Amino acid sequence: MMLSVVPSRARLARRLLSFVLRVMRSQNRILFFFFVLTTALSAQKMPAGSMQASGEQPIGLRDKDKEDQVARLIETIRVDAKLPRLGRIRHRDSLQQRVCTAALTGVLPKNSTRDTFVLYKTLQPESILKELKQVASFDDDKFPRYSVAVWRVKELPAAEETYWVGIQRYWSAAFEFFDNHFTDDIYYHHDWKKHVAPACRGK
Repeated sequence: MMLSVVPSRARLARRLLSFVLRVMRSQNRILFFFFVLTTALSAQKMPAGSMQASGEQPIGLRDKDKEDQVARLIETIRVDAKLPRLGRIRHRDSLQQRVCTAALTGVLPKNSTRDTFVLYKTLQPESILKELKQVASFDDDKFPRYSVAVWRVKELPAAEETYWVGIQRYWSAAFEFFDNHFTDDIYYHHDWKKHVAPACRGK
């Protein structure tokens, strides 16, 4: 009589079940590892607006309504002083990005108060401050245009909102075009981009 070397069905079933359980435990460990890894990578890829580098304030938001208020103050100052009305440039990349950078870093650039350019920090952008009055009342017909940028920052949840205000006077469109394309400034008029924070580029 020949002895069978084939295990019983019950033994085969137990072995198969044991193998399946081992495989499932291994897969669970692998899935858990990938979950942890994916979570860590997602945290590193959070946008600049959610996580700020050390030493930087929370990134602000452009406030167009406050820009309009500041523009009206400029017009009022000019009318009261019987000065010619200025043309307004609604959006100037260089000004917006520089003010955004100041709001982000909390640092005023050097020479932030001149006759043709001011950048200041205030809790009340609708007030006439000396910086605003200086650039608004500057009487020089070579600078018949201006632009305003206002960025709003709330440094702490319970803190008041702080406004960073930038105002710049500009040459006429024709003279600016000539200067940017037919003088030595063709090589330098984009130098401002070197001083813009990465999170503020394209604003």
